[in-house]
Amino acid sequence: MAMLQVNSTLFFQIGNFLALIWILNKLMFRPFLELVERRKEVTDGARKKAEDIMDRAESVKGSYDEGISAANSEAGALSEVQRKAGREESERILDEARANSAGFLASSRQDLQAGLTEVRKQIAGLSVELAGEMTRKILGRNTR
Repeated sequence: MAMLQVNSTLFFQIGNFLALIWILNKLMFRPFLELVERRKEVTDGARKKAEDIMDRAESVKGSYDEGISAANSEAGALSEVQRKAGREESERILDEARANSAGFLASSRQDLQAGLTEVRKQIAGLSVELAGEMTRKILGRNTR
């Protein structure tokens, strides 16, 4: 078993090893590490863009939700205003119809009363004639 001997080949091997590390560092390790760094930068950039897009999407969604909520509130308010206006209009129409029907009813009663008075006058005249006719038929003679 021979022990490690320090001679000129040891220095040559150390030099060879250092030269090999320097060459591998220049040709392999640095380009690989630069590639890894560029990929990391691209990935970080894409991740940052995705986060920005998600933030904008959340902001737009929030604005959309607020707009929908405001539109629903406005529609509810408008619907209530229209219902109230409809109720007021129907009350106005009903009041107008009641007034018209009350006027028509009063006018009809007056016409009916006038007609009734006229018919009573005609009946009074006819009743005298009818009584005379009945007396003539019963007695067989003219009573006048």
